[in-house]
Amino acid sequence: MLDQLLATAGVEERCALGSSFGFLALHGGLEAHTAEIAQAAAIASHASYYAVLQPDDLRWHVPSHAFDPAQSDALVAFLHHVDCVVSVHGFGGLRGSDDRWVTGLLGGSNRSLAARLAALLRDALPGYHWIDDLDVIPSHLRGVHPDNPVNRPSGGGVQLELPPRVRRTPGDAAALIGALAAVAR
Repeated sequence: MLDQLLATAGVEERCALGSSFGFLALHGGLEAHTAEIAQAAAIASHASYYAVLQPDDLRWHVPSHAFDPAQSDALVAFLHHVDCVVSVHGFGGLRGSDDRWVTGLLGGSNRSLAARLAALLRDALPGYHWIDDLDVIPSHLRGVHPDNPVNRPSGGGVQLELPPRVRRTPGDAAALIGALAAVAR
């Protein structure tokens, strides 16, 4: 499925190798500002970066676990280069929650990194709720599937689901990028 997405007109794949820590943005363009946040955090921390960006007129959500490295030389290079990653995603909040616009989720297989990042985010953005308890995160947002690129490096990673407000509010996005860069360093 990834190969079909990458062959679609206007879809752009980006990869920049830096340190052994990496940032992913698998749904760039589809999930607003995720690619920009991941790239800014990578630049600020000299980390590696991989993203797939869709044009404005395309709305194709390829599930993360369907990002097969065998279909992308750039994704293979990224995954072989990094030991640990944060995959930046966007979502519309937890349905039915009063806090849906200010709640972020930290899934993925590296639970100690998720706890460290959650603590940094709580300090940097205290007006938000950062949930890193997998039992509280809805199963479809946990990011723990073994085929998900966030879990493929030797140290695994964190799937960060960001609500719209933090992605769209410039000061909040800057604080978020700062926390992401700090955990990468």
